[in-house]
Amino acid sequence: MIILDKTMLRYQIALSLVKGLGTKGTRLFLQHIHNLEEAFTHPECIRTALPQLSNRIYHQFLDTAVLGEADRILCLCESEEITPHFILDEEHYPSRLSECPDAPIILYSKGKFEAWGERHGLSVVGTRGATSYGKSVTSALIGSLSEQVSGLVIVSGLAYGIDIQAHRSALELGLPTVAVLAHGLDTIYPAVHRREAIAMLEHGAWVSEYAPGVRARPSNFLARNRIIAGLTEATLVVEAGQHSGSLSTARLALEYNREVFAVPGRVNDSMSVGCHQLIEGDRAHLLSSAEGLIAEMGWGGERQVSFQPNFTAPSAPKAVSYSHPVLRALDEGGALTLDELARLLGRTIAAMSDELFELEMEGLIQAQPGGAYRLS
Repeated sequence: MIILDKTMLRYQIALSLVKGLGTKGTRLFLQHIHNLEEAFTHPECIRTALPQLSNRIYHQFLDTAVLGEADRILCLCESEEITPHFILDEEHYPSRLSECPDAPIILYSKGKFEAWGERHGLSVVGTRGATSYGKSVTSALIGSLSEQVSGLVIVSGLAYGIDIQAHRSALELGLPTVAVLAHGLDTIYPAVHRREAIAMLEHGAWVSEYAPGVRARPSNFLARNRIIAGLTEATLVVEAGQHSGSLSTARLALEYNREVFAVPGRVNDSMSVGCHQLIEGDRAHLLSSAEGLIAEMGWGGERQVSFQPNFTAPSAPKAVSYSHPVLRALDEGGALTLDELARLLGRTIAAMSDELFELEMEGLIQAQPGGAYRLS
C-alpha cells in the first residue's frame, strides 16, 4: 500500500464529495484555490477567488458533514488497505486516466498499483454470456500477447463472461491484471469471482471511483466503463451483442483517442453483432491475430506466435434450477416486464428492480427491448 499524506487526502476526498463540481469544475476550482485545507476551514476565501461559484456548491464547504464523511472514508481505507489517489497527484494517479475529461477526482486502489506509464495496458471486454468460442479466443490472444509483449497488463471489470475469462487468462500466465469495480473496494461483486479477485492482488490490483462502503448499483456499471477505457492504451472487444455494455466501453475509448479492436464471430452469431457493427463502422480494427494488435500499437514483438482461436461451437447451456420464484415465473410466462413481475410475485417495484438486477448480473436473466425480462 502506498503511503500518502493523510492530511492532504482528507481535504482531497472532501473535495470529491462536493456535489455539482464534477471533473471539469474541480479542475477549474483548483486553478483558483491552491490551499484545500483553507477552502474547508475558511471557506470565505472561496468567495474572494471564485465570486461566480453557485451558492449550492459554496454552502457544501460550510457543512462540516463533508469533512466528517471524508474522515470516515479515510478510516475505512486504512482498515481495508485501500489507497485513495487524487487526480492531480502525478506520481500515483494513472497518467492515462488523468487525461480523460471525466476522470474521477479520487481513484481508490487495493493491491499492487504500479506506475501505469511503464506498462502496456490492454482493456478486454465483452458479453457476460460468453460462448466457448469467445472464451477460447480471449485465452489464446492474451497468451500470444504475453509471449511477445513485455510489461503487459490486462484490465477488465471482473464481470461474468469475457471479463472474468480475461482475468483468469492473465493470472494463469502470471500477467498483472486489474479489475475496475462498480462499488467500494471493501467488497467483491460478483462474489463468485472472489478467488480470482484475491489472486490478482499479488501482482495486480482492484480500482474503483467509489469509496469503501458504496454498494453496486446498475448505473455504477455503466459509469465504470469509462475507467476501463481510460486506464489503457487500447480496448479489445470479444463477443458483444447489439446492446452489450461493452460497446459503451469501446465508444468511450474512441472518445479518449484510444485504439479499439474487435474480434469477428460467425455471421449469424447474435453474440458477435456488436463486434461486427464496430468493424463495419470503422470504429474498431478487425483483429484476427496478436500480431495485428502488436503492429497497430507499435508494441513490438520478440518472436512470432500464431493466434489460432478455437472455432468449436458453444457448449450447451447449463441446466438452470427454477426454484427461484422470478426464474420460475419467467419460465412459465415467458418475457415479463418489471411491473408484471412485481404484481405477480407481490413485490414492490423497488424490491423487484433490485432482485432483477441481481439475477441479471448473475447471468440468469436478460433485459429485453421494451423493459421486459426473459431467461438467459
